[in-house]
Amino acid sequence: MTSSVNPKRILAIKLRSLGDTVLMTAPLMELRRAFPHAQIDVAVLTQWAPLLQDHPAVNRIWNYDRFPDRGSRAKAAARLALKLRKERYDCVVNFHASPSSAMIAFATGAKTRSIHFHGHNDRNRYSTVIVPGKGTLKPIIERDMDTVRALGLQVPEGRLPLLQSTASEKTWAQGYVAQLGQGQPVLALGLGASRPTKAWPLDRFASVAVEWCRQKKGAAIAVTGPNEKTLSSDFLKAVDDVLSTAVPDLAERASVRNRISSQSQFTVRELSALLGAVTLFLGNDSGPKHMAIAQGTSTVTLFGPEHPFEWHPYPQKKNPYFFVETLTCRKDAQPGKQPWCGLEVCVQEQHQCMKLIGTNQVLQKCFDLI
Repeated sequence: MTSSVNPKRILAIKLRSLGDTVLMTAPLMELRRAFPHAQIDVAVLTQWAPLLQDHPAVNRIWNYDRFPDRGSRAKAAARLALKLRKERYDCVVNFHASPSSAMIAFATGAKTRSIHFHGHNDRNRYSTVIVPGKGTLKPIIERDMDTVRALGLQVPEGRLPLLQSTASEKTWAQGYVAQLGQGQPVLALGLGASRPTKAWPLDRFASVAVEWCRQKKGAAIAVTGPNEKTLSSDFLKAVDDVLSTAVPDLAERASVRNRISSQSQFTVRELSALLGAVTLFLGNDSGPKHMAIAQGTSTVTLFGPEHPFEWHPYPQKKNPYFFVETLTCRKDAQPGKQPWCGLEVCVQEQHQCMKLIGTNQVLQKCFDLI
């Protein structure tokens, strides 16, 4: 692993979602391997910053708050840029750049700047190096890797993200999971999604949870964000509905119900540790899926409107997914790109991209993995 530069102070920027922040850990580890003695700092959104605390690739974290209105965002970006400029970084890598993050990278005054706009037709503004692979359809993690490859690093494909929990966090998570499953396998369910069309129906998650508990004698826990309490309660109602028809014996029904729970109050570090302790994660394509994989947990992912090529760069043996290939209603892709659909709500096609994924096939895949 050689490089055309030898930076002493590196800043990595990625001001995006939870999943994006987790994926960033893979190229951060490559930077640490290449420059073991360098100061490597990161700038990320405040709500995801705790994930990178005590990370082996990170020395310092700069928080950024993304405000809903443009004026407040501009002021926050300017304040952060002024702080970063005082640090005198000699190298900045900007993964999945936006106009505001690119401006922040430029304003640091770093001599070497690798700034990568992922849009195939977007120019890599303010970058001082040529980012390889521009315009080529790649998994998101490989586009991020191209940002560090632009520094001259030779990085093979297939690197995975990495999250680590402290010893005390692992002990807490293992105890929590043991209490849930009483020594039996525990299934974590990721119910949330960035938009409704990316979510598998709740009644199907409920059916899988019930059958997991019946057949494996374990437990199931649905994890949702602090703003998804309604989703959590709706899931538990769906569980009750499934139990009322699928489990006629009242004693068995009560036993199964007591082993199915939902939690929306975990911090991001607690959730990360928990996902590292469960037996298996089943969920929509969302941030918790990437967290589970970064913790080394086997996963099953449910894809609907978006093709998994870009957002699931993981080995199928341990991290399989479901995706209905043959649908013609995914019409928003550019010519030559993987098919996808940008609808928030699907009426005309009745959300068939998700509804064609059956409960029994998903349940069997979960069983196969354990």
